[in-house]
Amino acid sequence: MTNAPGVLLVVDDDPMNRDLLCQRCRREGYETEEAEDGLQALEKLAGRAYALVLLDIRMPRLDGFDVLERMKANAELRRIPVVVISAVGEVDSIARCLELGADDYLTKPFDATILRARIAACLERKRLREQEQSLLCEVQSLNAGLQRRVDEATRDLRSQAEALECHVRELTALSRVSIAINSAMDMGTVLGLIMDLSREVMGAEASSLLMVDKAAGKLRFHVARGSAAEALREHTVELGQGIAGWVAATGRPLLIPDAYEDSRFDPSHDRQSGFRTRSLVTVPIRGEREQAVVGVVQVINKVGGGAFDLDGLRLFQSFAGMAGVALENARLFGETRKMAEDLRAALEQERRLTIEKGKMGAYVPRSVLDEISRNREQKLALGGKTVRATILFSDVQGFTRLSETMEPQRVVGFLNEYMTAMTAIVEEEGGIVDKFIGDGLMSVFLPRDATDNHALRAVRTGVRMQLRMRELKAGWRVTRPDVAEVAIRVGINTGEVVSGNIGSETRMDYTVVGDNVNVASRIESNGRPGEVHVSQSTYEAIQAQLGATRLEPIHVKNRTQPVQVYSVDVVPLAAAPATGL
Repeated sequence: MTNAPGVLLVVDDDPMNRDLLCQRCRREGYETEEAEDGLQALEKLAGRAYALVLLDIRMPRLDGFDVLERMKANAELRRIPVVVISAVGEVDSIARCLELGADDYLTKPFDATILRARIAACLERKRLREQEQSLLCEVQSLNAGLQRRVDEATRDLRSQAEALECHVRELTALSRVSIAINSAMDMGTVLGLIMDLSREVMGAEASSLLMVDKAAGKLRFHVARGSAAEALREHTVELGQGIAGWVAATGRPLLIPDAYEDSRFDPSHDRQSGFRTRSLVTVPIRGEREQAVVGVVQVINKVGGGAFDLDGLRLFQSFAGMAGVALENARLFGETRKMAEDLRAALEQERRLTIEKGKMGAYVPRSVLDEISRNREQKLALGGKTVRATILFSDVQGFTRLSETMEPQRVVGFLNEYMTAMTAIVEEEGGIVDKFIGDGLMSVFLPRDATDNHALRAVRTGVRMQLRMRELKAGWRVTRPDVAEVAIRVGINTGEVVSGNIGSETRMDYTVVGDNVNVASRIESNGRPGEVHVSQSTYEAIQAQLGATRLEPIHVKNRTQPVQVYSVDVVPLAAAPATGL
């Protein structure tokens, strides 16, 4: 854009935002000045006339609302268009700015193309208002003069009145199109309005809009008005053929007083439609971004005879420019709507995944869910890796005998209450509940980092489980006397295990396997109720923190050497439990 009318004032307390806006405006050919806040903006406005103000809302000393209010209260400043560009996107803020007199409102981050279109539209509206005001002043002056020379200038006054009426119709039509572009996003509606108004204002018998089909190398009728409109809807024009094709190929407008005297005119459409073309104006439509020709508009045959003139050509070029803006707005609206639909679908998908993840959390360890979420687009694979971990097994002594004498529902109720309490302790200590085996529970304590004492966390879990069991039994003596004397065994072992997805391609389980898992299970099954038994490897990791009693070694299947076992002192823990993984 060149020969920009006047200077733009950029008002923003953020230097980066001011610099970005100034660069955008200068790139479009506008001259700019800056103000750091509202007070500085009013000082500059008092000393110089500006074409337009780009105004932020949140600023120190004097915010954008106060600036708007003071500008609109000033007879000189209220005529300056104001476009609010703010990170505040609430409807109340937008409504307040518009009520205070802002011409437009954009939210940050702004789209450069939309900013350019809005600035251009505001400046165009300002120009039209000033031009209309000028014309009204001229009318008033003429009317005053007419009072003094009514007798001798009646004929001239009629002529001038007709010219003014025509000009007002033109301005009114352009204003209606501008309002439609800024309010209606349906491209067909806006383009139809443009062609109807251009035909009416220019006094043409017919008008049409043709769009470029790049793939086919042709022009296709998009809007047609007049007696031959129906006959033209399915017709196409080769690029370079006829008047419309020549304008589309060259990008240059044409004003033709007599179509049949011009060698570029193709009369075949007249023969097909029965319409007789006398004079016409054809103007290219250019895309806002690349300035390439995207279509052409035509008005044909002036009503009452005669031919179109240069004023008509200039006016029609204004309509063509507005058609280009309407097409660009429709494109941007389509892109924005698609982005909104894609975002809505993504948010809905994320909501469903969150719900499913919440449901799966009752069946799958949290660490596995987190790993699935991080790699949701990858297929889960079988396999594992060798890690040093601590395995804890617990079991209710005599549960088989107990379940034979109790009703099934009471057995399930007891197990759910017991398992809920034990699971909470495991998770608080950063362990993973690997599986429930009837009345038994298998938990895994993986290292968080190189310095983590996972064995201590596991033993602390076992001690807390025994202490919690004592609390539960105290309550059960009143509510569940038949299970008030049950006790649990806890066995713990530390060593290398294979951790990962075990199973088949269609059904897998995240678990740990290996000889050290079997050792932990064997220690638990040989343990004494109410105690926490640990292996030699576990004892070595916790002996500095917890007391333990050496017991007789036990024999484990597939091991030649017996396994040394220790009984950890089950006493209330002074330290607060570690939480999280």
